[in-house]
This record gives sequence, C-alpha cells and structure tokens, in this order.
Amino acid sequence: MKLFTSKTQRNARLLQCAALGMTLVFFGAAILMTDPVTLIVDWQLSLKPYTLLSKLYEVPPVDVYITVYMFNYTNSDAFIAGIDTKIKIAEIGPYVYKEVLSNHNVTLHEANNTVTYTPRREYIFSPERSVGDPKVDHIRAPNIPYMGVVSQASDISMFASLGLTALTRRLNSQPIMDISVHDYMWGYEDHLVSLASKIMPSLIDFSTFGIMEKLFREGNESNVFNMHLPERKDAVGVKLPNSPRGYSIHSVNGDRGFKNWGYDDSTNGTNCNRISGSHDATLFPRDMNKNDSFLIFRKTFCRRLPLTFNRTLTFDGLDAFEFTLAPHIFDEDLQNENTSCFCKNNHCLKKGLGNASPCYYNMPLAVSYPHFLYADPSLLVPFEGLSPSIERHASKFVLQPQLGVPLHAHMRLQANQVVSNIKFNSLMEPFKNLVLPLLWIDFTIDNLSTSLHILSHLIKTGFPMMQLILALCLIFFGVYQLSIAFHLCFWSLPTAKHKSDHGEKEANALGGYSIVASLQSSLPAECVKQEAQRLLDDERKLGEV
Repeated sequence: MKLFTSKTQRNARLLQCAALGMTLVFFGAAILMTDPVTLIVDWQLSLKPYTLLSKLYEVPPVDVYITVYMFNYTNSDAFIAGIDTKIKIAEIGPYVYKEVLSNHNVTLHEANNTVTYTPRREYIFSPERSVGDPKVDHIRAPNIPYMGVVSQASDISMFASLGLTALTRRLNSQPIMDISVHDYMWGYEDHLVSLASKIMPSLIDFSTFGIMEKLFREGNESNVFNMHLPERKDAVGVKLPNSPRGYSIHSVNGDRGFKNWGYDDSTNGTNCNRISGSHDATLFPRDMNKNDSFLIFRKTFCRRLPLTFNRTLTFDGLDAFEFTLAPHIFDEDLQNENTSCFCKNNHCLKKGLGNASPCYYNMPLAVSYPHFLYADPSLLVPFEGLSPSIERHASKFVLQPQLGVPLHAHMRLQANQVVSNIKFNSLMEPFKNLVLPLLWIDFTIDNLSTSLHILSHLIKTGFPMMQLILALCLIFFGVYQLSIAFHLCFWSLPTAKHKSDHGEKEANALGGYSIVASLQSSLPAECVKQEAQRLLDDERKLGEV
C-alpha cells in the first residue's frame, strides 16, 4: 500500500509540472508571436470611443505658445515729411500668449472612415515669458484699415481716391498711429471701420479692428473640420490601396479647397487652392519615414504650407525627424500651377511674399518669413532695423516618427501691409509701392508635456521591454517545469525500484524479529538463542545478495 501511494504522488507531480511548463511556454511564445502591446497601443491610439487618444484629442495636452514681435516705426513723422529717406524700425517683444485648443462635437463616421470636429482656440497672456505688459507698452505702427482702403481706392479710379482722401481727412485718419500693443493686436475702435460697418454691414461685420484678432479668431468657433482616420488595412495588415492619408483633412465647412483662390469642386482644384490632404499640425500619421512630406493648414496662413524632411536626431531621449519649411514657399508664379492662383488679376507679388488678402476682407495683406528672410532683397531697402537670420527666422518641426506627435516646433511667419501705387493722398504717397512689416509670429512647442513625454517613452521602449521580459520569463520557467517533469519521468524509476527492494528486506527482517519474539514465550532460552542466531545469519546472507 505504501509503494502504491509513492508512485501516485510522483505521477501527480510529473503531470503537474508538465502541464504548468507547457502552459507557461505556450503563453510566452504567444506573446512573442502576437505582440499584444502593439495591438493595445494601436487600439488606444485611435479615435474610437473610450480610447486614450479620443480623450486626449478633446483637449490636447500640448503646450503651444504664440510668440509675437511687434515693429515700432520710430521716425514715421520724419519719413512722411521727407526728412528721412528710410523708415527706421525697432523690433519690440516678445509678447507671448498660450494657445489652449479644445475640439468639440467630435463625431466618428465609420462609413467613410472620417471624424468631424470643431476646434476652438483661446489665447491667454503669459507675462513670465513676455518682455512687458502689452496694455501698457505703446508703439507707432501702420493704420491697417486706413492704408488698406486707400490702396484699394487707388486701384479703382481717381475719383474714388479723391473722395476717400476727403473722407479720411474729415475723420482725421493717419497712416501711422500711436497705440498700445494690446489694442493693436486684439482690437481698437477705428472711425473708418465703424463707418464702413454701417454702410456695408454684409461685407464689414465688425466695428473694431485688431490684427491678431483677425488672424486667429475670425470664424474660430464655426469651422467644422472633417478629417480622415488612419488608413484601413486588409486581413494581413496591408494598407488598402488609394486610402486617404491618416489624419489628413478632407474638408473644412464642407469645402475641400479655397473658394477665394478659385477652387472648383468638379475638378478638385490644384495644389494651389486645395485644402484636402493637409494636416492641422496636431496629429500626424504614425510610422512615418524619411521620404514623407506634409502640408500644414491653418486659416491664418491662407494656404497650405509644405513640410519637407531635413534630418534625423534624438530629442529628449526619443528618436525624431526634423522637417522644415522650404525657403520659397511664398513665391508666386503665373507659369506654375501650384502658385498661379495666388496672382490676383494676373498680378504676382514679389518673391518671398504670399498674398493673403482674400482671407481677410480683401485687405492688401501678405505673409512672409520674418524680416523678409529668403525674399526679394529690394523689400529690405526702404528700412533700417531689419536683419533676416536663418537661425532666428526659419521654421522647423520635430516629430516622433513612430507615434506621429510633435516634440518641438518653431513655425515663424510675418504679416505685412501691401501698399499700392498711391495717388492724390499726400500722407500716403511716401509709402506707395512699399510692403510694410506689421508683426511676426513664432508658433512654438518647447517640449512635450510631462504626461505625454512619459507616455511616449513607455509606448516607444517601456511597454515593449516589459512585454519581452514577461515573455522570456514565462518561457524560462516553463522550460524549468518541463525539465522537472522529464527528471521525474526518467530518473526516478531506478530509485523507486531500489526503495521497493529495500522495503521488502526490512519487512522480512521485521517478520523474523516478530517470530523470535513469539518463540521466546514458548521455547527454552537455549533454543530461542539458536533460532535468533540463525535468523540473523539468514538476514546477513540476504543483505550480501
């Protein structure tokens, strides 16, 4: 009975070790083959309901700062009077505002694999990053509405110019005005604007004017974006052909292009006037490579801006790709279909200037790089105080290629007033045919937020490393359990047989001793001694055998 119990326990342990070992090896191998971390990350980094990205996308945890530099026209009176031949400009700044983005009414459309949302942006002044208080600091700067209306009238007719000159004198409008930085950026009362809003309320729907307010807040809460989700894949994980690029814009307010630039729905327009295919600079495709390029869209630019790959680098411990804006993205050419739509009435601006007037009530405004970097050198001639620098005024985007998130960015643009060939206005004639810099802006992302930085490191290295360690540990302990089962199966049999034979010997000896004990009570002492001696001799012989 004792031998049967020992075999049963051994067999039970053998089966237990074998089953546990095979289970551990199976799960370890399954982890290595299926890569569950990638599956979970792909799911959580989609805009499906209740995922991590869907929560983050509502209020993106990316700190974007709008850094503004103003231009102070220090000798405007002397220039208008003809005393000075050049305009002296002093750069004032920075004045920094934090951009707080929130996306509302986020709705998935699985039928066409898109999502719609309404972005809203708020701008909060950041005094610790700024040079002073914009409500206190004053500058002398171009009167944008006045100069814009005078330039437009000069292009119409002599009578329009004379009539407008008389009106502006009556309103005491001046080409250069003394104003606080805050009012110039976010709005001030202007008699000419107020009058125009009363005469043409359908065209001029505002009574105050601020350059930043027009650049960043016009239609801010009414724009509905429709964006493509990541490309769909077949059963083996290959992207389906002709799928729109992930996180690229399909339309804005139902339009796939700039109507102001002549976009035609029937032909899908050209690269010059198309919006579709661009990105809003908050989400980029994952797993990008060095051959990728992107188009950035914001209404502020009044066009799409191309990003091209520049170099690879390591940023804050993460692999990164640096993309830059090409030097000549603002150039316009009637012979180039990618830029010809910007030449209104077959008139193109000088090299390095991008027409933006259709996006801003047809006011003659243009965008460029700060300090006319890469632009026609003649634009710098009328000024003192402008000094273009590639290091300070060029633009770059640093993206994490596996995750598609921006790690660092400097998007730098300058807003300019374009003055036409002014006639019949003595105050404006000194500025005729000039392009006056108004301010320049640096869209800045310093670093990822702490939460996104930690999450990026975990997704990139932490979670895959933990998964690999777990899989290897499971396989190691599984093999260890299988080795124990193997040992029990093949090496324990002789030991068990030896123990069985030894047990039989002990039983025989004990049986002999019991016989001796029983004989002691019935036989004489001498007989008992002889019998005991015989049993001991038999036991010794048995042991020798």
